[in-house]
Amino acid sequence: MKRKVFPFLIACALCATLTLGFESGKVAFTKHYQTDLLMDPQPLAEAVATIPFATEVQISQLQGKWANVTAGTNAGWIYLGNLAEEKPSEDSGIAGLQTSASATTASVAARPLDNVTSQYANQEGLGAAAADVRWLESESDRIGTNAVMGFLKRNRKGEFQ
Repeated sequence: MKRKVFPFLIACALCATLTLGFESGKVAFTKHYQTDLLMDPQPLAEAVATIPFATEVQISQLQGKWANVTAGTNAGWIYLGNLAEEKPSEDSGIAGLQTSASATTASVAARPLDNVTSQYANQEGLGAAAADVRWLESESDRIGTNAVMGFLKRNRKGEFQ
């Protein structure tokens, strides 16, 4: 009896973690700069609308790792990994990491500030941060949406899991 119950309990626990905190009739919030509302609960489904960061959505149905939601007059499917239970702040980015300049150490050297700040950045080994940021921005500009989606699909990441 124990051998039959144990796998069942593990399967139930795994299913529960996929939808942990998300329930039909409750609200959630988008946690990306732009989130597509899809026609079907599939990664490559047609987008019916795009909604901005921290938009409140009403969950009407859950299906596996997907939520059918309404945002204003728009309705569609969103992968649960693109939703947050609590409204993300403007200073939080992916996975809640701080993105505001005041919350990051390297950004001190990346911004053109006064001499005292520049001296501190150089003392802490952050003098090249501005050049690093410019390089990172130029490299990220070269990567298109299709390349990112292809990578996610090939490596079974995000909604392609």
